[in-house]
Amino acid sequence: MRIGAREIEVSNLDKVYWPEDGFTKADLLEYYVTIARWILPHLKDRPLSLVRFPEGIQEGGFYQKDAPPGTPEWVRIAPVMSKEKGTFINFILCDNVETLAWMANSGVIEINPWLSRYGSLDYPDFAVFDIDPAEGAGWEDVKVVVRMVQSLLSEWKLEGFPKVSGATGVHIYVPVEPRYTYKEISMFVKYAATIIEAAYPEKVTLKRKVKERHGHVYIDYPQNARGQTISSVYGVKALSGAPVSMPVTWDEIDRVLPNSWNIKTAPERLELAGDMFARVLTSRQNIDPFLRAALSGKAK
Repeated sequence: MRIGAREIEVSNLDKVYWPEDGFTKADLLEYYVTIARWILPHLKDRPLSLVRFPEGIQEGGFYQKDAPPGTPEWVRIAPVMSKEKGTFINFILCDNVETLAWMANSGVIEINPWLSRYGSLDYPDFAVFDIDPAEGAGWEDVKVVVRMVQSLLSEWKLEGFPKVSGATGVHIYVPVEPRYTYKEISMFVKYAATIIEAAYPEKVTLKRKVKERHGHVYIDYPQNARGQTISSVYGVKALSGAPVSMPVTWDEIDRVLPNSWNIKTAPERLELAGDMFARVLTSRQNIDPFLRAALSGKAK
């Protein structure tokens, strides 16, 4: 198949990846190629943690960080030293539609980029509030916490960009000047999350143990760590309905669900709204005052 500047070998396009919906590998490939111009700027230069489902979502998937044998020579590779393993992991970089199509043909459904770029791995481009309901909490609870984050960011005169996760929660990106370390970014999100937890302990938790989160909405501030990833904007989830992680306006939060768009409906949304996450890549915000407050122990 001619895709971009290359001939890409594709196979088993009629394989059903979402049995309940009848969506096939061809549907997945068509989606990623169709929305390439919107997703690629958000993947460019970022090491990727990929989740592959070569037999479909009901057969189980597996994570892939290392570029697999047979990776085409034209796919960019980013060797990153793993402190845990003491060896290099050859991450894939997806900078063009050809690589995106090759990944989809390899059974890649979920694409999870780093928060930083390969040339500046220790300095993220944004902080992320990963807001997710634990068992016993629901979407209505998530919306309340999202509004609290919005209110706090507004008070701090910081701009945040929400997107529904495609699963159960919301991710709010706060672009920052790319000079803060992961430790500082995590400290910033924890400081904000601690304020929110203190204001609404009945529903908000920062507890790491899953069994201690029941009935609460979890703000996953440790997700802002080197090597951690988060589902890409416009990325597909390996869940029933083939949902897509989609940006929303603050006003839309009350009118949408976390899985409101899928691989069939998301392209139309993008054609109409464009890349609502574009400013995440260009906005640069200073969070020095909040780091100083966090260090001074003002978060109670």
